[in-house]
Amino acid sequence: MRRTVRLPPPAPAAPAVAAPEPEVEPEVAVSAVEVRLRRAAPWRRGLSWAVDGAVLGCFGAAVLAVGALATGLGRVRGSSGGVAGLASAAAGNHLLLGSTLVFLAAAYLVYATLAHALMGATAGKRVAGLHLVGRDGRRPSLGRSAARSVLAVLSFLLLGLGCLLALFTRTGRALHDFLAGTYVVEIPER
Repeated sequence: MRRTVRLPPPAPAAPAVAAPEPEVEPEVAVSAVEVRLRRAAPWRRGLSWAVDGAVLGCFGAAVLAVGALATGLGRVRGSSGGVAGLASAAAGNHLLLGSTLVFLAAAYLVYATLAHALMGATAGKRVAGLHLVGRDGRRPSLGRSAARSVLAVLSFLLLGLGCLLALFTRTGRALHDFLAGTYVVEIPER
């Protein structure tokens, strides 16, 4: 025996409310941006590293000298005096040497982050005619620049292999450039 079940009729559909037509149609201009930049030549990249290293090295030597004099290591008996005597006295104090290296790493992070975000280049890059840009060809933001600086320190701590990658890749990018999405390019001639 079959039993038939009657369902109530469907409710009438609500009338569709038409969206009001905009009075003014927005104009959208879409255009592609083509960025043509030349990758940094390896010799320019090396020059940039040498200049920035010299600036950072002089700063580090000054910090180490002030630290050695403040702790009394500059007056060690039997030292030859001068920079060589101060350096040999400071080398024996591992705490001073370690704290100076940590201070230098922090100073590099601030220096590179602000230089790249505000000017697009560090002093070494300026001397070598280089500029740091993002994927869009513009100067990197403060956040991207800070991330790149932290990654650059890590690239250097990998025995410099992350940095040397820039000399051998087709795009001329170091490990920190790949990870941060940045490019070091030559400044175009005007």
